[in-house]
Amino acid sequence: MTDLQAAIGLAQLEKLPKFIEARQKNFELLYNFFKSYEKFFILPQWDEKAEPAWFGFPLLVRKDAFFTRNQIVRYLEENKIATRMLFGGNLLRQPAYKNIKCRVVGNLKNTDFVMNNLFWIGVYPGINKEMIEYMMDVFKKFLRKTK
Repeated sequence: MTDLQAAIGLAQLEKLPKFIEARQKNFELLYNFFKSYEKFFILPQWDEKAEPAWFGFPLLVRKDAFFTRNQIVRYLEENKIATRMLFGGNLLRQPAYKNIKCRVVGNLKNTDFVMNNLFWIGVYPGINKEMIEYMMDVFKKFLRKTK
């Protein structure tokens, strides 16, 4: 790291408490909203002693939902809500790991389920309450359509 990069890093560290607070607030707003839609989504869980500063809000589409992950992601993206997929998913399904020697316990069906049905929406600190409300409205419209 250069001196300039280190200086920028130190300046960013001063902002970290506000970034964490904003991420936690955005996560809480979304979590409280999605509790009403648990028939469609499996929501994130965390240890009661933890105070995570979430990277994003993971939503796992249930097997018996009236829509697929791809359908809701397409709708969200069409309505200017960015999404991301689970990073690597089940790494044993990735071509780079095709012939590695490893020990696998079970059939990894839950790993595959998460890989194929989970997506993220943002809790970025720059997202304000108005933006969160817009996201919630878009979700409401989609979930009403599919009942």
